[in-house]
Amino acid sequence: MRSVFLSILLLTGTVLAGSHGTKPNIDPERVTVSGISSGAHMAHQLHLAYSELFSGAGIVSGGPYFCADNSLLTAMGRCMDNTDEPLPVDELVAVIREQAAAGNLADTNNLADDRVWLFHGSKDVTIARLVHDATADVYAAFVPPENLVEVNDIPAGHFLAADGRGHGCDEMKPPFVGDCGYDTAGTLLGYLYPDLVDPAVEVSTELLEVTLPGADDAELLETAYLFVPAACASGEQACGLHLVLHGCAQSAEVVGTAFIEQSGYLQWAESNGIVLAFPQVEKSMVAPMNPHGCWDWWGYTGDEYAYRDGEQMKVLADWIRSLSN
Repeated sequence: MRSVFLSILLLTGTVLAGSHGTKPNIDPERVTVSGISSGAHMAHQLHLAYSELFSGAGIVSGGPYFCADNSLLTAMGRCMDNTDEPLPVDELVAVIREQAAAGNLADTNNLADDRVWLFHGSKDVTIARLVHDATADVYAAFVPPENLVEVNDIPAGHFLAADGRGHGCDEMKPPFVGDCGYDTAGTLLGYLYPDLVDPAVEVSTELLEVTLPGADDAELLETAYLFVPAACASGEQACGLHLVLHGCAQSAEVVGTAFIEQSGYLQWAESNGIVLAFPQVEKSMVAPMNPHGCWDWWGYTGDEYAYRDGEQMKVLADWIRSLSN
């Protein structure tokens, strides 16, 4: 396994700074998002709600927009291990169009030139293939086929498949990064950012801890993480910005920085000038019941969870704006 050296530096500010206090120069045309599991649901929601901010999305083992319809029971039923009930894609697409017209989502025309990459492991029994297919079909209503890629043939379970990192490919355990000989993070980033160079063998750039504004009101941890490659720290080079959303039981509160370190994102970002942002969900046993620290895709933060005004959606969009400006 390639070694990764990470130093963690605590910052008391609310936005990133490079090693010399200079803010990176983010190219607004190169801001993207990806997520796995509940993070995939959130990445999908965020992409639709704020497509003026994001030029592409990577969806790893996630379901279609508004699948849960503000119900945990629905989320755990038709949106997860559903093997025999095709989801109502036409209805979900209609919801997206209606909410965009009402201003609760961004103009769907923004998606016409976006790039979308979707992954579903062939051994994933947590999110059924039917659910993944519905996500792809929803995107196909707005994104041209040449900009939409699906990967369905990797024998991985419900975790982030990696190459040379993580637990065995036939295991399911924290931090839910499995060594399946397939680099999900690299393939995903390579599609969202064409012409990437090879990943760094070692990572020496510091992983920064920052305070995430508005986290308390959105059931998020106040501490988030930023990765600013050396090439981006001076502000001289225009860099990309990629928001990475962990899945259930993958937050720093559960696994520390293991998911971040083992995922493979850092190596690609280091050598290609991509700033990475890693917000974290807070676990909760009561009000709301979210013991595994999942992103809100069923309504535990309120009825507007999937809209622009959703608590978590607003915090993430505001953070991305602050990092991009």
